[in-house]
Amino acid sequence: MFRDAEQLESLTSVSALWDGVVQTLRARGIAHVIYITATGTPARDSRILTTCPRLYAEATPDADPFLSHCCNSYDITRTGPEFLADHDYLPDDAKAFITTARAEGFLTGFGIPTRLRGAERYGGFNLGTALDRDTFLRTMWPQAEQFRLFCLLIHRRLEELAGTQTDHAPALIAPKMPASLDALSPREAEVIYMLARGLSRKEAARVCGISLNTVSEYAKTAYRKLGIHNRAEAARLVFGQASPD
Repeated sequence: MFRDAEQLESLTSVSALWDGVVQTLRARGIAHVIYITATGTPARDSRILTTCPRLYAEATPDADPFLSHCCNSYDITRTGPEFLADHDYLPDDAKAFITTARAEGFLTGFGIPTRLRGAERYGGFNLGTALDRDTFLRTMWPQAEQFRLFCLLIHRRLEELAGTQTDHAPALIAPKMPASLDALSPREAEVIYMLARGLSRKEAARVCGISLNTVSEYAKTAYRKLGIHNRAEAARLVFGQASPD
């Protein structure tokens, strides 16, 4: 999916990019795409791109549970009414909002934050499928990290085209890492994570919004701290195997 995002980056308008994103994700089994950002707590001034606008016919985008419950960490959340029982802590209005998604064919999905609360503008992607819970977990969930990388790249390009890059601190995308990587700084962990996933240093530099030399320095320091010498060893540490799924 990194190559898909790389091709889409050449598009020069938000509408063209959005159309390309939707087409690319639908080819990968994603029926609905929601990209939503907001400011403040509670959320306000929401901006949204979506393939299912009827979800917001009776509730404003500010009330979308994604903003209030999926943007506090970079964990990917399983979303949609098929996973509602897993989120019993949600208030009734949030549960009602999620339940309405069933009528739109949004049954299961990935909630992928690209910026967290605390940034000047935060939010991300909610990618929905028409699959039942078990089929989603078997066929789609193993691809979660690929979707995460794709969404981060598209988020950055959407910000560039919309002129909304108000927070210049780059978002970290490394998920929870093995305890053996605790010695790394957040940015070192992110670089190791991307190299372990098979990205080149040049690709990692673009994802992170830093120079190739800086990525190389982070990788060199991280390798030294971990006592490893190459990306294959990094993959074994991060994923417990020679390469990611």
